Amino acid sequence: MAKDDQPIGKRDQTKILNRQQILEAAKNLFSDKGFEATNVRDIIHESSLSPGTFYNYFQSKEEIFEVLTDEIISEVRAQIQDSYKNVKMDRAEINKSLQKFFQVFLGNPRLMKFLSRNQSYLRELRSKGRFDDMLKDLEKALEDGVKNGMLPQLPVKIVAIAVFGAVFEIIATMVITPNFAVDKAIETLSQLLFVQTGK
Repeated sequence: MAKDDQPIGKRDQTKILNRQQILEAAKNLFSDKGFEATNVRDIIHESSLSPGTFYNYFQSKEEIFEVLTDEIISEVRAQIQDSYKNVKMDRAEINKSLQKFFQVFLGNPRLMKFLSRNQSYLRELRSKGRFDDMLKDLEKALEDGVKNGMLPQLPVKIVAIAVFGAVFEIIATMVITPNFAVDKAIETLSQLLFVQTGK
């Protein structure tokens, strides 16, 4: 049996569970109180683990926040990539893909709460390049659309930044404005992409 196929030992299982317990405790606190109002002591208390156990896994709440954000980014990227599979670059299809994308957030109240409480720290991570892979995914999708003749000749990098920024702000607005007209925002975004083609 290959090493990778061996069952996980009890000690390793405990390590995985402890780490997950800390992350879940932090996610709950960051969602309820926000990053700034949460301290390491709160996370330790919420996790029901000892301070020594906590520091075996993480050194600060900043480290935990970045891990949680990376998990969110990874999950959202996977869903974006799935929603764009085999999508033709026409307005109807783009609208459907954008609907699926925003549903990731609308369908997850806990995620929306996390985003709502921690917008300034997420923006800081954006400035540190934490969302760059998502931006590259979008740039690649636009490049493919231009190459296939489904999109007009665009300054792809600039348009990708503009669309990404618009999406970021739409999500931020969705968080603080529950009745925000997401459908209208999606229609406007796709219209901006196709304004030169008349499609």
